[in-house]
Parts: sequence; C-alpha cells; structure tokens
Amino acid sequence: MLPGFFIPLLCLLAQVATLCPPFLKTQSACSCFAYIDGIVIKCNGPEGPGVVEELKKNPLEIRELALENANIVEIGRHAFRNLRIKKLILDNNRIRALHPDAFRGLESVMLELSISMNKLTAVPTDSLIAMRALNVLSLRCNNIGDIKTPVFRNLSSLIDLNLGCNQICKMEGPIFHDVRTTLQNLILDNNCLTAIPSDAIRNLDNLIGLHIKYNQIEKLEKLQLTNLSSLTILTLTGNKISKIERNIMPEVENLKYLYLGSNNLKSLEPSVLSQFTHVQVIDLSYNHLSEITEDMFSGLEHLQHLNLEGNVISDIAPGSFATTPLLLLWLPNNCLNAVVANIFQGAPFLRQVSLANNNIRTVQPLSFAHLANLHTLDLSHNKIKVLQPGAITGSDHLTVRLQENPMVCSQDGFHVMNGREAINLTTEPNLICKTDYMKDTKDVCPKEVEPPQPPPCCIKTRISRVTTTTTTTATSSMPSTTQPTTDAEPTTEVEEETTEQSPTKMASHKQKLNLERFFRLSRRPIDSKSSPFLRHRMSHNSKAANTQMLSVNAPSNNPRPKSDRPVPSRVEERQRLLALTRTQLPPWIRTDAKEKAETVEFSTDSRVESVRVQDSSTR
Repeated sequence: MLPGFFIPLLCLLAQVATLCPPFLKTQSACSCFAYIDGIVIKCNGPEGPGVVEELKKNPLEIRELALENANIVEIGRHAFRNLRIKKLILDNNRIRALHPDAFRGLESVMLELSISMNKLTAVPTDSLIAMRALNVLSLRCNNIGDIKTPVFRNLSSLIDLNLGCNQICKMEGPIFHDVRTTLQNLILDNNCLTAIPSDAIRNLDNLIGLHIKYNQIEKLEKLQLTNLSSLTILTLTGNKISKIERNIMPEVENLKYLYLGSNNLKSLEPSVLSQFTHVQVIDLSYNHLSEITEDMFSGLEHLQHLNLEGNVISDIAPGSFATTPLLLLWLPNNCLNAVVANIFQGAPFLRQVSLANNNIRTVQPLSFAHLANLHTLDLSHNKIKVLQPGAITGSDHLTVRLQENPMVCSQDGFHVMNGREAINLTTEPNLICKTDYMKDTKDVCPKEVEPPQPPPCCIKTRISRVTTTTTTTATSSMPSTTQPTTDAEPTTEVEEETTEQSPTKMASHKQKLNLERFFRLSRRPIDSKSSPFLRHRMSHNSKAANTQMLSVNAPSNNPRPKSDRPVPSRVEERQRLLALTRTQLPPWIRTDAKEKAETVEFSTDSRVESVRVQDSSTR
C-alpha cells in the first residue's frame, strides 16, 4: 500500500495528464501541453478563434494561450469569458481595435499580454484600464504614433513595457505617471524619437532599464534623465548622438551599463564621462573618435569593460586608463600604428586586450611588462614583421594571437620568443602569406568594416504546411511534444517555428524524466505477490508454491534457502488489521482497484490524429 502522501499526488498528476481538452486533437496547427500550473495552447492559423469558443465551454486553468496568424482584426466584447489565462499572445494578426471589455474577467488573472505585429494605431487604454495584475505588456511592431496623454492608467502591477518598432516621434507629458512606482523596464527601440522623452520618463523611481536604440536622438542634454534613481542600464545604440553635455543625470549611483555604440561622436569634452561615476561597462564602438585623451576616462573608478571598436583612433595618450580598474579593453578596427610602453600605464588589472585589425607595425619592448594579470592579447591582422626582444613580456600565462601578420610568413619572427608566452598561430589560416605583403606600405584608415546592423524590426512569419500531432496523455502521464513535418520545399519560416518550439520540447523532456521517476518509485512491483520480502502476507500453501517458483528462477549454483519459521503472532494480527482496513477503503484507493486502473490511467493514447495544415499561399 502506498504511503498516504503519495495518493493525493497521484490523483493530481492524473488530473494534469487529462487537462488538455480532447477537441484539440482535431484542430490543425494547434498544440497543447499540460503542466501542473495549467495548460499551454499554441495555435498558428485561422483555427485560433474557434479554439477559444470551444475552451469557453469547459473553463480550464490556462498558463499560456497563443493565437498567431489567425487574421484577427478586432477583439470583441468578453472575448475570453470564463477563461483563466495567465499569458495571452495575439501576435502576427491584423488587430486594429479592441473592445473596452475585451479582457473582462481577466483583470486579476492575466500576467502577460502581447499584441505585437498588428495594426494598432494607438495604445488600447480603455481595454487595459483595469488590468491590475498585468506585469508584462508588449505592443511591439504596430502603427502606434505620438503619445501625448497618460495611456497606462490603473496598471498597478506593470513591470515591463515594450513599445519598440512603432511610429512614436514624440512623447509629451507624464504619460507613465500611473506606473511610475512599478515600471522597471521600458523599451522604445526603433521609433523616430529625436530626443530623450524627459517629461515622460521623469520620476520613474523604479526604472532599471531604459532602451532607446535606433532612433534619431542627436545629443544628450543637461537634466534629461531626472529622478531616475534606480536606472542601471541605459541603451542609446544606433542614434545620431554627436554631443554629450554635463549633468545629464544627477542621480547616477546605480547606473552600471552605458551603451553609446553606432552614433556620431567625434570627440568628447574633457572628463564629460566622469559624471557616470559608478559605471562598469561603456560601449563607444563604431563612432568617429580619433584619439583617446588623458582625461577622457578619468574619475571612472568602477569601469571594468571598455569597447572602442570601429573608431578611427590613431593616438592614445600615456596613462589614459590609469584611473580605471579595467579588466577588458577592446580596440580592434582602429588606426593605431604602434604600441608604446606607456599606453597601458596604470592599468595593472587588464586581463584581455584586443588590438586586432589596426595598422600596428612595431611593438615597443616592455609594453605589457607591468600587466601581470594579462592572459589574452590579440594582435592579429596587423602589419608586424618582427617582434623585438621583450615586446610581449608580461604574464606567465599570456596567450598572444598573431594571425595574419607578415611575421608569420618568416621563421625569423619567432626567434625572439621565450618559453613563457604561448603564441597562437594555428587556429586560423594565414592568408597574408599568399599576398605581396612586403610591398604593403599603405595604412587604411578608417577600416572598411560594417558596423552591426539593427535586427529586422517587423517581419511576419508565413504559415507553412505542417502536419501537427497533438496529444494530452503519454507514457507516465507526460504530454507528448508536437512534431511538425514539412512539405518537400524547405522554407525559412518552418525552421523558425521549429526553433521556437524547442524550449517547450526541453521543458516536456524534463517533465517526462520527473514523472517517470515518480511513477516508477510509487508503483507497487508487478510481481509483488512473489516477492520474498512479502512472505509474511502469504498463507502457508501459497508461500510454499512461491518459494518453489523462486528456487526455480534462481541460479542453480546458489539456490535460495527455504525457511520453515512460523509467522509471529504480532505479524498475523497486523495482517488481520490491514485486511480489515483495506475492505473499508473506497474502490479507487484499494490496492486491487489501483492495480487494475493503473494500466489505463498512465497508458499512451494510441489514437492520435494527424492533421495537415494548408499553406496560406494556396488559399
């Protein structure tokens, strides 16, 4: 008999195994996965609205419901009545409007809502006004224009808001006033903002991440970031910033990450970066900086990672990094022509330095001698013909990359190396040796290197013809994973769908392992009546028969000894009490009833139907 705490758990697992409604087996492009905290239903195609109507007939606890590519134009009144949905995804549709009561009944249930890649022209304020439990809201890739009034009213739990890839050029007034105490992450990427929306984001006390990548911001002005005491990450990559003024952010104690890559910075005012006193990571890559002055990074006593890749830097002042505890310095794709001994003066903590793809011809002796922690130095793709004695003397565990330098084409270049430095020359081909490198005297500046391109903003995935198998029960009560099969012509869209399903497959695999282990440990042995450890439950006749069977099955050279010891009276009394108790149990808990029902409750559903989804291009 199973311990008492196993029985409720078995009942719970049996209930979980039957959570997925049977009608989903006949739906094309819909999958269902059962979990202890609810089911996950993902529909990709026009069947989505019909699935919702069927779900209303049998309300379930839904952890996630996705209705994508369903050609939905409008969400009507009480569209999800009687449903308890924690996460709702309505991406890749044509939604233009939402009824004010579209989410009625989900006010205290729904935690995440995504209406990305649709046709909304404004934030659906009336539909969201009472969503007091909502934590995450994504309105990415719509046609939302300028926002001039508070539109996030009564969203008292909102933490993460994504308004990227819209047409927002202006944000006026305190539009985030109602979420100022809860909002932690704000994404405004890929819009047309020409300045940081100071009035809109002012007084967001709990804002941790502010992301305004790939807009049209031209400069950072004084007091643009006021009363943002919790701001930790500021991302301004891909704008047109050409000037940084002082006192941009009075409260900078928590700002740790500053990303200013791919802008138009040609120079920085002396010590202008020192206002970010606690910053640990600065990205200034792919700007137009031509030199590093002595005071450019002064006062940055917490700076650990500095990225200056893809500029036109040809000169570094001695001791430029002396006041920083730098660990990583990134300087590839610049215009340096030499490494002198005092460039890294005062930066003893450096561990990784990249000077790849510059115009370096000489490395002065002892340039890295004082960098005791340096373990990786990248000098590849330069114009070094010979290294002078002591040029890269430094750490005992220093690894130097010298690929694609003229010196690798001549053995003379290695005679100066001692045994402490490991020179990495074998992992990549040295194509320079096949060129006329001895006559290459021209220094290219700037380098012909493309800066990182912004990811595609709004690309909808075409529905492909897929055969989907959906099941709600499987061996050990595990819901089987959907296995899509495509037609003859392979498409990128199908590959993307497969990639998106992989995390679910991994989660199902973990669940399978756990349930199999639980079922194996909680089930009685199949041949329990013949177990030698249960002899005290047998009568004398059955005991003799089972003992004979065990002796036949056992190895002949080591037979199990027979025991004629009488059963103690206390054991007989216990047998009698157990038998009496078993007769008083309800049938679904009795041992015999459980053994009969087990093979049905945990069996695999062999009648799984496969449905082929038509390609939308053929409709």
